[in-house]
Amino acid sequence: MEGYRSDRRMTTVVEQTFWELLKAGLWEKQPAIDAKLSNEQWAEIMNHAKRQTLIGVLFDGMLCLPLELRPDEEMRMKWFWMVSMIEKSHHKLNRVLVEFTEKLQEKGIPTLLLKGQSFAVVYPKPLHRQCGDIDLFIGRKNYKKACQWVKGQNLIGHKHEADFHHQQLSFHGVVIELHRVAGEFASPFKHKRFASWSEQMLEHSTNTFIPSTEDKIIQIPELEYNVIYVFYHLLYHFFLGGIGLRQFCDWARLLHVYHDKINLDELMQNLKKYGLMEAWQVFGYLLVHQMGLPQKEFPFYKDTHRKSMKVLEDVLEQGNFGQYAKKQRPDASNYVVRRWKRFVFRSNRYIKNMRLFPSLGLGAYVLYLYERGGHFFTDFFTKK
Repeated sequence: MEGYRSDRRMTTVVEQTFWELLKAGLWEKQPAIDAKLSNEQWAEIMNHAKRQTLIGVLFDGMLCLPLELRPDEEMRMKWFWMVSMIEKSHHKLNRVLVEFTEKLQEKGIPTLLLKGQSFAVVYPKPLHRQCGDIDLFIGRKNYKKACQWVKGQNLIGHKHEADFHHQQLSFHGVVIELHRVAGEFASPFKHKRFASWSEQMLEHSTNTFIPSTEDKIIQIPELEYNVIYVFYHLLYHFFLGGIGLRQFCDWARLLHVYHDKINLDELMQNLKKYGLMEAWQVFGYLLVHQMGLPQKEFPFYKDTHRKSMKVLEDVLEQGNFGQYAKKQRPDASNYVVRRWKRFVFRSNRYIKNMRLFPSLGLGAYVLYLYERGGHFFTDFFTKK
C-alpha cells in the first residue's frame, strides 16, 4: 500500500477497510472490499472513526457495501443511532446559527461565518459531517460592541474563554466564538495583509449559503478566501496541538466541488504571499493518495511522500484536534502544573514540526510564546 500503515494502530485489514469506507463516504463510490470483517474489527474501525470525528462519513461508506459484508444488525443499529445524534446536532446548530446572526444583525453587527456549517453543505450528505461550534468573524469595528451585548445577555459564564482575539459564549447550549481577527501570522506584514483581507470579506463578500435544515441566507467569505482559510486553519491547529482527518475531508470536498471555479493564478499568489506553498503541497499529497481526491483537482500537486507520511502518522496518533494525545491530558490538580505541562507538550510539538517546516514552525512557535506567555501570567494571578 502506497500510503501510511502502522500495525500498532490498525491491523492491515482494518486499515484498508477504514480508508476504503472513508473514500466511499466522501465520493459516493463502491468501496474495494471483498472480505467480511469480525465484530471486533468493525468495533476497531468505529473507534478510529470516533477519534477522527468521521462516524457519519464512514457510515455512508459502510452503506455502500453489499449486505453480506456489512457489520451485524446490532452494530449497524448502534452506528445508526450515533449518526442520528449527529443529524440532531446539525438541526440545533443551524437553528442557533440563524437565530444568533439575526440578533446581531438587529444590533447593526454584520457577521461572516467561518468554516463549520458552510463546509458541511459541500458533503454528499451534509448532516453526516460531524459539527462542532460556530465561528463568527465580527471584525475590529464591532467586536467591542458585540462582546458588550453578549455579556449583557448573560451568555458568558466564568468557564468561557475570552481574550483579545475572540470571545467564547454559549447560546442555547451551543458554543459560539466571536472573532475579532480571523487568523494570525507571525510576520507583522503577513498578519496585516490577512487582517485587511478578512475585513474586506466581512464588508464586501457576496458569497452566501443556506444551512441544510433552514431557509435563511448566511454570509460567508468568497471562494478565494475560503480555499486559503480552510488550509490555514488546518495548519494552525496542526502546529498547536494536532488535527484529525475531518479537517482534511473539509478541504478535499471544498476543492472537489469548486475545482473548476478556483482562480489558480490568484491562489498561487496567495500561497506565496503567506509562505504556505510547501505545506500546502505536503498536506495536499494526502488528499490525493489517502483520501481519493483526483490529482487534477488538487492545485499545484507535488510528490512529497516522505514528509506527507510523517504528517499522516501524527494525525492518526493525535486524533481530532489532538484530543487523544496522552501527553496533552493534564492530570495534575494544581493550575500552574497543568498549564506548565500543556506548555511543554505544545513546545515539543512546535520543535518537532520545525523539522518538517522550519520557517513556518519557527514563526508559529514565536507567535505561540508571545500570546500564551502573557495569558499564563495573567491567568495565574487571576486564579490566585
